Amino acid sequence: MSDPATTADAEPIHWTPLTRIAFRLVFCYCLLYVFCCGNVTLWKLIPFAGETVEAWLAKPFWRPAQWLGQHLFHLQGVSALLHQSGSGDKPLDWIAFGLMLIVAVVAALVWTVLDRNRTEYRTLFRWFSFVLRLAISYDMLAYGLSKVFPLQMTPPSLAVLNEPVGNTSPMIMLWTLIGLSPVYEIICGIVEVCAGLLLPFRRTALLGALLAALSMGNVVLYNFCFDVPVKLYAVHLMLLTLVVLAPDLGPLFNFLLHRRTSSHGEGMAPVTPLGRRIEAICIAALLILGAGVMAYQDGEVYAQQRENRLHPPSITGQWHIDSAEITVNGISTPHPLLSGGGLPITDIFFEPTGHANLRATDRVLWRARTKYDETKHTFWMTWVGQGPADYNVSQPDPSHLVLASAGDVKNGYILHLTRVPLPQHYPLLDRGFHLINEWPFER
Repeated sequence: MSDPATTADAEPIHWTPLTRIAFRLVFCYCLLYVFCCGNVTLWKLIPFAGETVEAWLAKPFWRPAQWLGQHLFHLQGVSALLHQSGSGDKPLDWIAFGLMLIVAVVAALVWTVLDRNRTEYRTLFRWFSFVLRLAISYDMLAYGLSKVFPLQMTPPSLAVLNEPVGNTSPMIMLWTLIGLSPVYEIICGIVEVCAGLLLPFRRTALLGALLAALSMGNVVLYNFCFDVPVKLYAVHLMLLTLVVLAPDLGPLFNFLLHRRTSSHGEGMAPVTPLGRRIEAICIAALLILGAGVMAYQDGEVYAQQRENRLHPPSITGQWHIDSAEITVNGISTPHPLLSGGGLPITDIFFEPTGHANLRATDRVLWRARTKYDETKHTFWMTWVGQGPADYNVSQPDPSHLVLASAGDVKNGYILHLTRVPLPQHYPLLDRGFHLINEWPFER
């Protein structure tokens, strides 16, 4: 008498036509996103050449998106041009992802016609799921480590502390809330890092995917409820996680609702010994070139920021721009320092972390990267819309600062700034934790 299990295993597996079509579409779109979008690509793991490969694969979508934005959607100004910014929801991003979806639909249709006799894709599904797990893992590790070392949401900046609450944006309020409690941020980061470490391994992939879905669900809510401009990215990462979870959703619901157990991953083919070796090599590369390098880099940055907070530079604080001049061939004319939005900058906040915030006439803040050498009296700064510039620093007295472009004295830029007095203490930072409270501390 034959074993029922053996008989069942010998029977050919057939996916329904709708399942096969859905798989082809999801496969095409997700791989286009993972390898071409520039957010969750694994190309960053390749030393030196990774970013070049990433940019090369993204061009077929972003260049046509720019053309369509200008000629079909009639975008104007900076919105019509490819540019770096902290937003992942720019008009050209939406157009580019629309193009990805169109290409994926066409590819899935062609695939359906050419491969209409195939009854299942269990082997391809297993490798597809593995690639997605690596991509999600890399991203969870990147964002998780930037929270374990509290870098993504730093403590409230001087620019935010000295702005009326009603003038702040929802995103800044969210960043301030999380940055105010490094312990909370670190715990969130630990969850993301655990998800990233569990996802690549087959035995722990389900637990890692569940942790990633929980974490990313929270991130999606943050982005939509507080208008954080990374909605497309967060939704895509959530989509990738759900695709990885898809084979296990049925068994999970059966167990949670009906207390019935069943094996997971039944829609995938078993892994061969060669497949196990390939997986092991890929996971080792992810953990060494990804997690290892990112942990070292984030640790270095966090250590530098802590040192800056303990020993802040003398220029730390708010400085109002009294005048800004540009000199060409020895002739000086007034020329305001402009934000990424093209408006004059009125104040510069040199933060204790070593960064800077620039406030424009519309009260919008622009983050700037800076390097200040107090011994050489040199200063370097760059921000969105403005290339890096070197300045020589002179301080006639503690209340005044002069930044002059380094290099040719007959051609350059000069900023005259005055220090704005700031409070020495802020209740928001000084309050701390109290296990016992006689009254709610509200102000």
